[in-house]
Amino acid sequence: MHTRKLHSGTTELEVSELCLGVMLLGVREDEATSFAILDRFFEAGGRFFDTSNNYGSWGDDPATAGLSERTLGAWIARRGVADQVVVATKCGAGKVRPDQPLSTTAPTNYEGLAPEVVRRELTGSLERLGLDRVGVYYGHVDDRTRDVTEIADTFSALVEEGLVTVPGLSNTTTWRLAVARRHSADHGRPAFGVWQQQHSAYWPAPGVDTSTVVDQDGIDYAAEHPGLTIVSYSPQQAGQLVRPWMDFRDPYDHPGSHDRLRLVHRIAHDLGATANQVVLAWHLAGPRRRLALAAGSSSTPEDQLPVLRAAMLPVIGASSVEQLEEALGAVEVHLDEEQLAALDAA
Repeated sequence: MHTRKLHSGTTELEVSELCLGVMLLGVREDEATSFAILDRFFEAGGRFFDTSNNYGSWGDDPATAGLSERTLGAWIARRGVADQVVVATKCGAGKVRPDQPLSTTAPTNYEGLAPEVVRRELTGSLERLGLDRVGVYYGHVDDRTRDVTEIADTFSALVEEGLVTVPGLSNTTTWRLAVARRHSADHGRPAFGVWQQQHSAYWPAPGVDTSTVVDQDGIDYAAEHPGLTIVSYSPQQAGQLVRPWMDFRDPYDHPGSHDRLRLVHRIAHDLGATANQVVLAWHLAGPRRRLALAAGSSSTPEDQLPVLRAAMLPVIGASSVEQLEEALGAVEVHLDEEQLAALDAA
């Protein structure tokens, strides 16, 4: 498995080109299954793991929050690989009231990204993981009650103190991310270098809220800023790509998604691969920036304009070693220019 480098403007971090999401390990999957999946990923060269402080907090028992982090931490300790792996974790989407559900509309019950919350939750995550620092620390869900420059300063400070290597944001709009990164750069501080959003084969329907998903504007921004990496979550759409009886998730349930799913399966058939592997290979290649120049606005011929692709690194999920094997096979899938162009088309 190849590696990639993540950047904050002042720090750099080398990670495997696939990231293993461990949201359900130790939560839905038992320890034996969880450890088998973690072992196989590590054996294949995987060194990048994604978790969160709130994974496991689906029910009313507050003790279940952090189960994913504890499981990953136990595996790291038993295998003695703390100095060989990179862990990404998150804060901001934990429950303020454990007995109440989370909501995307006010009152959300999210803990938010106040400086004191971010620091408190990082301390808890480090204890559960058994680490003294994390590679990537995300604001899990944007806190729109706070100025994004304050959020940027909070995470920059954690890097400067040696607790985090590269700061990240998740589930936020392109403009908020851009403002935060510009603020950090202007002040010579570590900037958000990782942006975790949902992305798969599909583009969101026109007019819907895209604060949690990758849209074409996000691709354009990331392609123009090579120091930023999009970490895509749910690229396999919980199996929907290969299960035609499953409904399309919001905000992807529109006719264009059906066309793109057929395209993915056609490419998979031509390559002797699976639909999941094709989507992961496209993410690894990086979706292309669209031509954003109006007719007559540039004297440069279109065929001479540089091809810019957004740096993208997918988070893969698996509930068995067999499922993991399929995802790992994506690194051997190579898309030609015609196939990439078809997938890039919005």
